[in-house]
Amino acid sequence: MTNTSKFAALALTAVVALGSVATPVFAAPTNGSPNFDSDFYITQLRYDGVNAIAADEVTPSVFRATVIAADGHTVFEFFDRDSLQLIKQ
Repeated sequence: MTNTSKFAALALTAVVALGSVATPVFAAPTNGSPNFDSDFYITQLRYDGVNAIAADEVTPSVFRATVIAADGHTVFEFFDRDSLQLIKQ
């Protein structure tokens, strides 16, 4: 194997290795808006007495909270993002 062939093989190996490392970053799914701060909404709901354990953006104006109900069951509740008011279904 010549030096050129060795260099080309080494370069190809480096490109493949770097590509496989970078792929998960680019392939990671993005759910909702990058500006949606679930921790903020969980904290605000807890401050209001809602036992929220998770929050997910549904639309730009509505989010869904995973809430531990008084009976211990886990339920989904939908809230307005601006007022934090429960949306009746």
